[in-house]
Amino acid sequence: MIDRLTQIYQLYDRITGSAARACGPGCAGCCTCNVTLTSLESQVMTNRLSSSRRQAIYAIITQRFPEKRYIPKTSTNRFARLCMEDADLPEEENDPAWGKCPLLENDLCTVYDVRPFGCRAMVSETDCRDTGSAQMPSWVLTVNNVFLQAIEHLDQDGYSGNLSDMLLALSDNDVTGLDMQNHDLKNHGLFVKNEPITCLMIPPEHREQMAPIVRDLSELINTGLERNQGQDQGNDR
Repeated sequence: MIDRLTQIYQLYDRITGSAARACGPGCAGCCTCNVTLTSLESQVMTNRLSSSRRQAIYAIITQRFPEKRYIPKTSTNRFARLCMEDADLPEEENDPAWGKCPLLENDLCTVYDVRPFGCRAMVSETDCRDTGSAQMPSWVLTVNNVFLQAIEHLDQDGYSGNLSDMLLALSDNDVTGLDMQNHDLKNHGLFVKNEPITCLMIPPEHREQMAPIVRDLSELINTGLERNQGQDQGNDR
């Protein structure tokens, strides 16, 4: 699964590489303590860092652990499923004013080479420091949502949670190389169970443009995503 996740990252870079963006080194306006990731992405991060670097990162997070941070109550695929079922959505609290990502150093990412998809997908056409928020084309937002869904589907036996919580939970045993679904994340009470895809969050106006992307993703995660294309009812998540 790690190889397939890497291929998903590479596919995303190819698709969005030509998109206009104001982001660059030292631009950390979107790098808050509210980043989330899947347990599979955590495994990739820990696997690709040396033991000494992992320990240094665990120490940094411990020192800078954010008191207030986004703790998700639903995963991306569960959110999509609840929208399709017209069910009540859990209330979530998320405020960028809670602070920066603890892994920033002088506004530069110390784990940039192994950063999760949530960081890779945060791009803006304008400088967030000037506008106060990221501005991206609507089709990029659709691409981001579908890739988030595919990554969760790939890790459907795992969990999702805040980056700080996830890495600290893993630091208990320095679990590099461990099959994450066997790690007892469910008992931490901070993580949500991942789900497979039941519908894709693609609005009608983007379906033709997204069709080849969905096919490529489907091949990577070995499932027929084309069958799951549904109305977009949650792109503002």
